Amino acid sequence: MSKQARPSCHFLTMDHIQQCHNVVQSVCEATKHPSNPLLPLGRLDEWDATQASPWACRTVLYDDDDGLFKCWYNGTDLSMNRWWASGYAFSEDGVHWVKPRLGQIEYKGSKDNNMVMRGWGPVIKDDGDPDPGKRFKAMLMGPVPKNDYGIRLACSPDGIHWKEGKPYKLPQWRGRNPDMVAFCKDDQDPNPDRRYKLVWQDTHQSNKSGPDRVRIKCMAFSPDGEHFTESSDNPFLDPNDGLEWENHFLMLAPYAGVWVLPYEYGWYTPNGQGVFGQYLGDIRLAVSTDGEHYQRLNPHQKVIPRGARGQWDEGFLVISDKPAIKDDTIYLYYCGQGEEWTCWPALNRTPGAEGTSSGTTRLSRMGLATLRRDGWACLETTDRETPGWAMTKPIGRADRDGRLVINVSHAEPWRSFVRVEVLDAGTGQVLDAFSGDDCDPIETDAIAAPVRWRHKTLADADAEQIQLRFCLCGAARLHAYGFED
Repeated sequence: MSKQARPSCHFLTMDHIQQCHNVVQSVCEATKHPSNPLLPLGRLDEWDATQASPWACRTVLYDDDDGLFKCWYNGTDLSMNRWWASGYAFSEDGVHWVKPRLGQIEYKGSKDNNMVMRGWGPVIKDDGDPDPGKRFKAMLMGPVPKNDYGIRLACSPDGIHWKEGKPYKLPQWRGRNPDMVAFCKDDQDPNPDRRYKLVWQDTHQSNKSGPDRVRIKCMAFSPDGEHFTESSDNPFLDPNDGLEWENHFLMLAPYAGVWVLPYEYGWYTPNGQGVFGQYLGDIRLAVSTDGEHYQRLNPHQKVIPRGARGQWDEGFLVISDKPAIKDDTIYLYYCGQGEEWTCWPALNRTPGAEGTSSGTTRLSRMGLATLRRDGWACLETTDRETPGWAMTKPIGRADRDGRLVINVSHAEPWRSFVRVEVLDAGTGQVLDAFSGDDCDPIETDAIAAPVRWRHKTLADADAEQIQLRFCLCGAARLHAYGFED
């Protein structure tokens, strides 16, 4: 919420809510930027002529020190060869991007390009490393087709000039080089042995129609970003446990005491495009309270939907590996593909179909969708019309020091608003002067709107333990609450 507020009580979980009436927890759909797609493709003779998106090289972040959005993305050219390289771009506003000419890697006899690595993978900014040469880290694989380099940690002082370490393999990789899905520096986890989290992709037998084997997600933890221990909960995300047929890539982010996991929710539509049907996908949400065990949150609700017919992202979406958060906005960058991707994965092709590649020679662009701070999920009434309420668990005096502020959206005077009642947790009765009628309605959108009662402040609530009853009317959404010093 505001910079002065305590960590917010958001609604990614319902742990602090005791009871609801006509109010439900909902996943919020991010707003796509009207200028999508954002990152420009290269010229027809350049290395990123057909793809410029954070897919294989997967990271967009906001660097507070430089005041810049930074993107490490994969690109490929017009050739039919299967290959990628990794490029770097930056932006002051997250919308308009610059691809600097860095002069590092040769392409067609020239270094006049923005390529920074021949391999690819997720990137972190590690402000806590005392070695300035390791301020940025990347978990790389590639290049193809031989992929001889293996998985290795690369380090950089600036995210542009990289030094690669020696390849290594976890026993769980069974001698292979799996896709690197997410790499996270996690200062939120209380266990220092889990300070770094690495997610990779494996496969196992499917329990649905479609491909015999489907992609699953596995995680390992490390105290230093180099020595990893596999999670006991692997695979921690498995399409066999959900409604989706595939969950291809995902984002991993520590957030306000929980861990959010927007993931690629994929399915096959039996429209005759491919042996199994056409692969389509959007972005949905899973959540963890410990950083290891994840639960899907309302898997019927989308975080980022695919585009309508004829739009650039009408086919399937691939989410980057971490959010970029600046001020009160959560920036979610994703790759969008059109419906011309009719043979994904590679074996899903109609007999006689032309082409030899499932992806590398097809168009892939970068888009942006945004959420308000704490806007991953919300409380709202079931029909967004009929009033309802949600009541917190008891709150002691020590946990309610300061004024109450709430994060509200879709508010509208006289129609969609939130009022708050204060109850004595011991008796269940509304305290005098703290009823809904005594509360000024919150009827305009705000990240941290102060809750006011006409005659008293929350400090006057004369009960050892209280409960807050949030009364929602119309389409108003409650995203979070907290106590501001």
